[in-house]
Amino acid sequence: MSVLRKFVITALAMASAAFSLQAHAEVGYADVVLDYHDSGAGPIAGPYGGIGAFTGYSPVTTDVVLGSEPGSIGYGDFLSLPTGSYVTVGFTDETAIDGVGDDIFIQETGASGERANVYVSSDTINFVLLGVAADDETTAFDLASIGFTDPVRAIKIVGLDSLGASPGFDVVNVQVLPGSVAPPVPEPETIGMLLAGLGVISVVARRRKQANK
Repeated sequence: MSVLRKFVITALAMASAAFSLQAHAEVGYADVVLDYHDSGAGPIAGPYGGIGAFTGYSPVTTDVVLGSEPGSIGYGDFLSLPTGSYVTVGFTDETAIDGVGDDIFIQETGASGERANVYVSSDTINFVLLGVAADDETTAFDLASIGFTDPVRAIKIVGLDSLGASPGFDVVNVQVLPGSVAPPVPEPETIGMLLAGLGVISVVARRRKQANK
């Protein structure tokens, strides 16, 4: 098999994988931090929050908001977002879409009256306000409530206050339900590779046709 043919086959396989449907939909959790901003409104430089049993605040990595860390009142890893601080998360293995009922869930720990604005984006650049998340619970959001029909590639959570023992909105995790999970949106590079592969195939086929005349 020629190097060119191997390249084409590999390109087509990667593109096919990007477009393929997931066999079994499961609860999806944010698994990548796309952006973080520390407003400076907290007691120490961010990112800060809690690890394990809650005893106050300490420096943490923004990755504490990723995955399925369950959290509970007074326990769990979390990232605190004081007034103006924000974290933007995304999904590498799925895309949030408007399903039946609620779609996106933001979990917060600790009852101190904290709030946060939640925004969604389909292109990671332009964000639309989805609603306000509350403290000490998992706040559910329905994309249909704002008429958002595009696939969600990024979710931004912005702290609205500096309340609590670990000042700010304490994010535990971000999740979407199975009915609101779709295959990941193909990256432009993947689409480009697919088109390039199809172009190479077309050129090779045309040359072979001319050679056989």
